[in-house]
Amino acid sequence: MMFNNKAKSTSNGKINNEVITSIIGEDMIIKGDINSNTSIRIDGTIVGNVNAEKLIVLGEKANVTGNLKSKSIIIFGKLQGNINTNEMQLKMTGTVNGDISVKTIEIEMGGKYNGNLMMHDEQKEIDRGLNGKEGKKPLVSAIN
Repeated sequence: MMFNNKAKSTSNGKINNEVITSIIGEDMIIKGDINSNTSIRIDGTIVGNVNAEKLIVLGEKANVTGNLKSKSIIIFGKLQGNINTNEMQLKMTGTVNGDISVKTIEIEMGGKYNGNLMMHDEQKEIDRGLNGKEGKKPLVSAIN
């Protein structure tokens, strides 16, 4: 369900018209990297990197210490780490402490972000990663 181009969660498990195939519940604590060929929603605690082919959603109670890499990322919870994505939404309840490499970004009023922002135009920037040989200099440095 979409209103004003903002992502909404629906009862059928879709966010941004993407079906969430994996969910990490509030009561779960995972130490180690997670890789998914589809989409993942995290409501628990993760200490490790998360890579998903399509979408990563950090729910309001999510607490992740590690890097995120996906085509799209939506953050309602807390992240201590870097982000590498094409599209990102930082919601009013979200907090990111780390660098972001992104093509398009939306930060809602109240969303907290501390780090460097690097804008890119192509998918190869994501593939190269935040620390690639030809890394771009940050366009914006945000401190809250």
